[in-house]
Amino acid sequence: MPSSSLQGLTTTITIKPITSEADIPACATVADAALKADGLHEFRRRYSKNVYDNTVEKLTDALRDDRGRFFLFKAVVSPARTAQTANTEAQEETIVGFTLWRKGYVEVPKMDPFAPKKETTESATTDTSTINVPITEGVNAESAVDIQTIPTTQISGDGATGPATKPKPFYANPDAEVARKLGNAYIGAIRGKRHLYLHWLSIHPSYQRQGIGQKLLDWGIEVADRENIVAWLFARPAGIRLYERNGWKAVLTIDVDVPDEDLTVAPVVAMLRVPTRQRQ
Repeated sequence: MPSSSLQGLTTTITIKPITSEADIPACATVADAALKADGLHEFRRRYSKNVYDNTVEKLTDALRDDRGRFFLFKAVVSPARTAQTANTEAQEETIVGFTLWRKGYVEVPKMDPFAPKKETTESATTDTSTINVPITEGVNAESAVDIQTIPTTQISGDGATGPATKPKPFYANPDAEVARKLGNAYIGAIRGKRHLYLHWLSIHPSYQRQGIGQKLLDWGIEVADRENIVAWLFARPAGIRLYERNGWKAVLTIDVDVPDEDLTVAPVVAMLRVPTRQRQ
């Protein structure tokens, strides 16, 4: 993908593919900073790997994948090119945002790892990167919307929706319970469909509301429309408006059950984008 740039008076922001693991720590720092204002950041810290470590693990796995399923891009800022800076610009680039996409089909073992069980088993596992919630979206947290437009629906073990009732957690780890519900939503909606999945879109807070999120989305939108495939994502409140402007529609809200009374986490919103040709 050719680089694309946003130019300001003194800086240039460019979108480039991520091809080296050397970029991953900087991306993880961005992800951690971007999610700080969201209760999901503290949720991850308490009940799972913290945001930084989780990002390093997932991006490393994606970059090492040899099946051509994952596509990673970074937004880098550098001083505007001049005769004096042309030779040193690459050394001064700073990563301020990134995306992680996956293209293909849902891959689920014959034993559905997200089906309800009486007890947790070690054998029923899957690649949790397929259901990872995007860490943030490229807009300011002040633009976050209240998630009240869609009735919250619970997902049963077979992916079917039913009346909103309090779930009966069967995982000792609250993060695993969220992963189960997200996995069921994803599998129930996408199984059998070739699709593009936006796993992550993160923008550093200092660079939000500058059009970087849109630039990072453009690659996926172009691919989905060209190949006539749907695009899926799990959104946080801060990103819903950006996604809606680009054709995604909310299809389901998933509550995040938090055992501690001192922490509240907004629901996750599952969103689906139908390619342009299928909307005509």
